[in-house]
Amino acid sequence: AIKTYPDFPKTGINFLDIFPIFQDQTTINDCIALMEIDAIVGLESRGFIFGILLSTHFKVPFIPIRKAGKLPGECVKYSYDLEYGSATLELQISALKPGSKVVIIDDVLAIGGTMSAAAKLCREASLEVLGAGVLLQIVPCKGGQRLDEMGLKWFSILHFD
Repeated sequence: AIKTYPDFPKTGINFLDIFPIFQDQTTINDCIALMEIDAIVGLESRGFIFGILLSTHFKVPFIPIRKAGKLPGECVKYSYDLEYGSATLELQISALKPGSKVVIIDDVLAIGGTMSAAAKLCREASLEVLGAGVLLQIVPCKGGQRLDEMGLKWFSILHFD
């Protein structure tokens, strides 16, 4: 179901297309885990898909984390390095009250740069990060180790060795 596109979006990157997985309702249901949360935080852009599904299931708000300049109003920002450059993530300050319990959702975990940056951003916004979840972990990239080292609880539904 997962297809690899070599040299996308840049030379040297092997892009894994996970969209066919959305056709399997069992896999989607496996993404849902029970925990007491105040909101689901989803990472731009494919993390929005899973995040919205989970927020609907748990009947809690969905809060987007987006690239710099895409959210109106006052935002908390966090800049980080990723495998093919650097980026800045933003979260609207007014989105949640300090102390809110959140779970961060994304599609793929590779080296862990985006997920670890999102966790740091949420913590900077005084949110309590209960954990993180992804559909697919690319095991050889060792992003899971990075999240473990920062003390972030996380899960992956699928593993790509």
